[in-house]
Amino acid sequence: MGAIRVTQGLLTSRTLSNLSAQTRRILELQDQISTGFRVTRPSSDPIDARRAVNTRTLIAQNEQFISNISDVTPFLAETTATLQQVVDIIQRARQLTIQGANGTNSQSQLDTIALEVNELLESAVEAGNHTTSGRYIFGGTRTLSEVYTVTRVGGDIATVTFNGNTDTIAVSVSQRADVRINESGVQAFDGAVSAFDTLIAVRDDLLAGNQTGLQTTQLGNLDLALEQVLVSEARIGAVENRLERVVNSTEDFLLQLRKLLSDKIDVDFAEAMINFNAQSNAFQAALGAAARIVQPSLLDFIR
Repeated sequence: MGAIRVTQGLLTSRTLSNLSAQTRRILELQDQISTGFRVTRPSSDPIDARRAVNTRTLIAQNEQFISNISDVTPFLAETTATLQQVVDIIQRARQLTIQGANGTNSQSQLDTIALEVNELLESAVEAGNHTTSGRYIFGGTRTLSEVYTVTRVGGDIATVTFNGNTDTIAVSVSQRADVRINESGVQAFDGAVSAFDTLIAVRDDLLAGNQTGLQTTQLGNLDLALEQVLVSEARIGAVENRLERVVNSTEDFLLQLRKLLSDKIDVDFAEAMINFNAQSNAFQAALGAAARIVQPSLLDFIR
């Protein structure tokens, strides 16, 4: 095997190449220290760079899930509060029905009770048309138009008509799960019986002095109406609890993902500074060696 002929050109080329490599390394360490990242470009560490991209994607997805839940939380809270309002209305109407059905009231007293029931009816219809952020909450997916319209006779509500639908509104809370967040008026107020029709019947029976109807029909209908509103309230409450658990678990997962991302791409400042100082010293030493190795020019001999 023949020996390699070492010329001045080869020495110069090798010296400049080594100096260039050390300069690149110093620049890489400067980038790491200034940015705080060990992986500043895919070429820095292709495997960890790819893992960082995947981890960032997961972080973005889970942050979006938390944002989705945050957006619907007021909607759920408004739904729960409104259903509770209707529960209170029906419970009060039931008390008044019992009072009107006991057989000791005069017609004038029944008329007075009917006035309060009529106001409860008005409040119940208002609750059925409750809006949050400009959207009706009990209309299914028809959130931009009034859910319940009424016809009046002599200024009092005679009929209540539902104009929504029973379609569901769902929110994505994970890659594999969507959660229904709405409760249609049909489910909450118009199930086995209509809460509105029952309140109308109670009022009319009071005005007609029909205490038998109050006892045999309307009390039972009020109990059914109350039960279906409570079921809707319980379902919405269960959704709120589930979403709270999802947020907590997702936030824990995000902490783990951010730690993983940090482990993959963040720089160890102490180690980077040690490496930077060592590389700088090596570069200075290489410069000194280069100054001795590179042959003086002809002008140096002339002097």
